[in-house]
Amino acid sequence: MRKVKFKDVFVPNSRTYLIIIFLILTFMCVLEVRAIPLAIFVYFSVLFFTYRKHLSMVERVIKNMDNLMFKLKTDETILDFPLPAVIITKSGEILWNNNELEMLFKGINKQRYMENLIKELDAEYDTKFRAIDKELSIHDKHFRVLGNLVNLKKRGNEREQALMLYFIDRTEYYRLFRMYDDAKDTIGIIMIDNYDELMQSTNDTDKPQLLASIEMKLREWFAFTGGILVKLDRNRFLILFEKKYIKVFSNAKFEILDTIKDISFSNKIPVTLSIAIVVEEGTKNEKFQNAISTIDVALGRGGDQAVIKKDGKYEFFGGKSKEIEKTTRVKSRVVAQALKELIIESKNVVIVGHKNADADCLGAAMGIYRLAKYNGKEAYVVFNNFGIALKELYERLSKIDEYKNALLPEDEIMPKVNEQTLLVVVDTHKMELVDAQSIVEKANKIVIIDHHRRSTDDIIANPVLTFHEVYASSASELVTEIIQYSEDKVTLTKEEAECLYAGILTDTKNFTQKTGVRTFEAAAYLKKTGIDVAGINKAFQNDVDTYVAIADVIRNCELISNKVAIAVCPKGLENQVQITAQAADELLNLNGIESSFVLCEYENKVHISGRSNGNLNVQIILEKFGGGGHMMIAGAQVEGKTIEEVKEMLIEVIKETVNTKE
Repeated sequence: MRKVKFKDVFVPNSRTYLIIIFLILTFMCVLEVRAIPLAIFVYFSVLFFTYRKHLSMVERVIKNMDNLMFKLKTDETILDFPLPAVIITKSGEILWNNNELEMLFKGINKQRYMENLIKELDAEYDTKFRAIDKELSIHDKHFRVLGNLVNLKKRGNEREQALMLYFIDRTEYYRLFRMYDDAKDTIGIIMIDNYDELMQSTNDTDKPQLLASIEMKLREWFAFTGGILVKLDRNRFLILFEKKYIKVFSNAKFEILDTIKDISFSNKIPVTLSIAIVVEEGTKNEKFQNAISTIDVALGRGGDQAVIKKDGKYEFFGGKSKEIEKTTRVKSRVVAQALKELIIESKNVVIVGHKNADADCLGAAMGIYRLAKYNGKEAYVVFNNFGIALKELYERLSKIDEYKNALLPEDEIMPKVNEQTLLVVVDTHKMELVDAQSIVEKANKIVIIDHHRRSTDDIIANPVLTFHEVYASSASELVTEIIQYSEDKVTLTKEEAECLYAGILTDTKNFTQKTGVRTFEAAAYLKKTGIDVAGINKAFQNDVDTYVAIADVIRNCELISNKVAIAVCPKGLENQVQITAQAADELLNLNGIESSFVLCEYENKVHISGRSNGNLNVQIILEKFGGGGHMMIAGAQVEGKTIEEVKEMLIEVIKETVNTKE
């Protein structure tokens, strides 16, 4: 039995006090009868108050017991938890962490790390912090971080919350995964992309030695991989190797592209290769077929380059050589016949070029128009807008009755497009550059005729026929060849022939750039039709104001690496885009200038025109800005940035490219 101490007398006891109060109230009632109601009220009030206090005390006891049990469990489990664990607020403040986490972050400011981690989680989970599942690296170790939201006490009307995170070590898993991934079979194709031209330029006695030297160079370059190199046919090799060696090839920037050019016997042109490597999932046959399509990308960009395709994206190396003209005309004849059949099968033909049509675009379109008319089909050329340089040519065409109902804007041609319409896209293969995208989206049968280096994104999908030759000077040259080598004797009108000639003339800068034998043959064919060469040249001459504007741009240019000129076209000038392109041409004529870039602002976009004498590939530079073109002529359009910002970005890319080249 518990011994009662003196002080215990003063400890509240509900039963004792209730008895004492009852006796006092009874005594009061005996002395005064009127005090009975008051005594009853007081007694029951005291009784109710005592009950509430007792209930409150019971609740506190239970809560304290829960807290005690939680503390005991925490001490025994969480503190000794084998995984690193932490409780942090949404601001990154660490409320608690165990010993394992302390060891993990030894030498690291864990508070700052958690603040940065919270920012990442905040962005990923849109501030809602649902269940956390994230991969991260710490001290060369890989962890999977799991966690969830923990509700704490209420602060006002808001409930305070925190994150409980657990760090699961997955380093060994990652190591094994990398080993497995690095050992995957990777397939590639190597192609001598100028084989026919190489053989024609080499003496018969030297040809076996030349081919043997090429194969030896390839085997020496590839030997360290321990993979397989097999010759498929006269100019094509198959390579099979482990995926881990791709990084070695990339770091060395596929030096075989340059070393192979050192092979010299009696060949008058250097050997160039195209390499396609595919890093994609699938069967070996699927990888092989993918490699075949990827080698076409390299060839479509002019050859002399390596292409790595990974996860649907492309990475390019090389591309320093000029495109080599194909001497065979077999493809032109095949395309001419295929195009004829497609035209005959169609109800009508619609021709569309790129935005802000130039002479090459118009010339190619008029050539295809004549082919369609020759085969008895209605034909229409989409003509939404054009540069000032085409003004005189367009005025000539608009005076001829036949063309008044043929050269129409997009909205008038759209109703004429149906399932039986053949759409021919000329002088571009990129969807974003097409002048009438709605027509392209509606058409079922599409033909592409283009001479620009092949892009890898935003290309027009699923054409039924493609004539894409980067060696050609222009789309007008390709269309002229189609007409020239067609089985039918298609007769061009004088105006159509002049448009085709103007297209070749402007894209070659008066036959000074990117011209080959076939370029002059196409021009000669057009000359035979009786075109006015002097009149065409006069149509593209500048007026005084334009010439002065170009001179102002040139005067304010600056030099990058002493051989690359960059200039900005002033705002408010009429025909800014044309002046920008012509200024880039003129800058290239200055002594010591190997490449030129001119920028202007037009329709909320920054336009860039790039030109080169061949020592620097301007296409590769402007591809980083979403543009394209040729090795010596390229352009790009940039949205969402000021002209000053684009200029600074361009300067950095130029410096990086020049330094890499050197």
